Amino acid sequence: MDVTIRNARVGDEDAIANIHVLAWQAAYKDFMSEEYLTSLSVHDRKKGWKEALSKPGKGKYLIAIAGGIIRGFAVYSPARDEDLDGTASELVALNIHPESWRVKYGKSLLGAVIDNVSLEKYKSIHLWVIKGNTPAIKLYQSFGFEDTGLSKTDNSHSGHRIHEIRYSKTLG
Repeated sequence: MDVTIRNARVGDEDAIANIHVLAWQAAYKDFMSEEYLTSLSVHDRKKGWKEALSKPGKGKYLIAIAGGIIRGFAVYSPARDEDLDGTASELVALNIHPESWRVKYGKSLLGAVIDNVSLEKYKSIHLWVIKGNTPAIKLYQSFGFEDTGLSKTDNSHSGHRIHEIRYSKTLG
């Protein structure tokens, strides 16, 4: 099935919110509490996504469509970490509907993000990934991302300590 990548827009928030919740519930079940994951609300996420898609900001949003269905989304922006300068970008999110994992949607979206940030003249792209999230790490490594040795503990998403590792890729 052919994949189309396009900018997300108002009207896509239902599908994005659904993917966001289902992807987190499936991908993070070994990293976040069941209580937190089951508390995630498509309705609440839909509001946030509609607002994000309604007003321009630093973040840019891409979606992957196949067979007329949104299969996943990616968010990228200028890097948010204080140790990185204005030439650095960040992959903020990459989520694929669990029924569409390991097909090619993640690769298509990640490739499009890398192409976009390169065209926008960024010199590098960075991301944070949960330590032990092997499927995601393998995807990033297949695109040339490398473990920087930097890590952090984040509890802003789930209220529980999540250990993350920063991966980076230099753009040519």
